[in-house]
Amino acid sequence: MYRILFIGNSHTYLHYMPRLLSTLAKGRGQEIFTHQSTGEGASLEWHWNHPETSELITEGDWTHVVLQERSRGPIEENASMMHRHARRLDQRIGETGARTVFFMTWAARGQEKEQATIAKAYRDIAYECGAMLAPVGMAWELARARNSCPDIYHRDGRHAGKTGAYLSACVFYTLLCGDPIGLSHVVETDDRILADLPNRDALLLQEAASEAVAVYGIT
Repeated sequence: MYRILFIGNSHTYLHYMPRLLSTLAKGRGQEIFTHQSTGEGASLEWHWNHPETSELITEGDWTHVVLQERSRGPIEENASMMHRHARRLDQRIGETGARTVFFMTWAARGQEKEQATIAKAYRDIAYECGAMLAPVGMAWELARARNSCPDIYHRDGRHAGKTGAYLSACVFYTLLCGDPIGLSHVVETDDRILADLPNRDALLLQEAASEAVAVYGIT
């Protein structure tokens, strides 16, 4: 069983992505418990100074703690602020025996050239910390390059839509559990439908997640 704490902001929580991950895993008989500490527009600096995040890290008996910087964090100040607080949080996570996972985000629609900078910032800090890397942003890039890719953005062009959240969850599933091909294309819980994709769209996203983790992931 994995116990995963997600630390981030709306790029993590929109469309219930952590819950989507645990439900996808459950469909294959795997158990992933997820919890989150999030704030709108929250940075890793904000989380470092936020008592609730600190308490959750130290008291939750997590196997993995996921760190996600605000979307513009890797672009600004050469990612120095992001890296400073990522190191601090990683040290605190390591003291609990959990493994740090960095959640590489994606470039906004129309700013796709920024993906290389975002990817480098996350890759560099993951290597430095000896952490895992979930290359979600690269999966988005791979998916968009394929013919007939469904729209994965929210209407604001920055956040993940429901389909983008499904792709993000597939990346985490691949990193932690293995082959995502054949995961359910309809995902529902007791109170809501989290995903309802045509089979062909789900397969395209699963393939993009698999390729991204194989090429860019750090385990």
